[in-house]
Amino acid sequence: MATEVTPKKEAYKRGEEQGRADALAGRPYADPPRDGARGEKDHYANGYDWGYEQARAEAEKLALVVWQEGGVEDAPGGLGTTINVCVRTPNWNETVDAGERDHVFTAPTGFRWNGVVGAQYKRMDQTTGGGLPPVQAKVSDDGRTLTFRFHVHLNTTDQDKDCIVYTCGLEAVDGASPGRRTDGLAQIGTAPPAKLKAEVIEDED
Repeated sequence: MATEVTPKKEAYKRGEEQGRADALAGRPYADPPRDGARGEKDHYANGYDWGYEQARAEAEKLALVVWQEGGVEDAPGGLGTTINVCVRTPNWNETVDAGERDHVFTAPTGFRWNGVVGAQYKRMDQTTGGGLPPVQAKVSDDGRTLTFRFHVHLNTTDQDKDCIVYTCGLEAVDGASPGRRTDGLAQIGTAPPAKLKAEVIEDED
């Protein structure tokens, strides 16, 4: 016999989903109104409270350090380059399994993504591995925003130790003036974002 979904249950679920969405997006607590009648309004508010608090607890667990590895440069019309975005836990050895998380990378001014992204683990002894699945990335129409979802986990087994490295294809756009740009950004879930930097150089030809 199928379980009946009542309007109160539906209201609770809608509230829970909205609470989770607000918390994960970093929006302030909305404090939904209640009327004390234990009807749909109260159930929605209760669901919102639960979803918001649960998502905040999950977000707090996503204590990660994100940074760019090394310098990057390219000339307009050149061969292109790659930028490495690295992720680790604060002390390198904490266990984190954050599940699927949104990754949003903004290219520095004068650059665009080519849509190619590889992921691997890089250990403190400089060996690599992990057998990670392919990254299914999307690039915005203007080329500056790269987005994908990926399972973020570190130090859960011997295979995912120390650091995740995302290697992303990048190229200088035609007409970009020479100079160093520091306005790129790497946002992974609710972890603190990292600046992305790259330099447009003159074509030697």
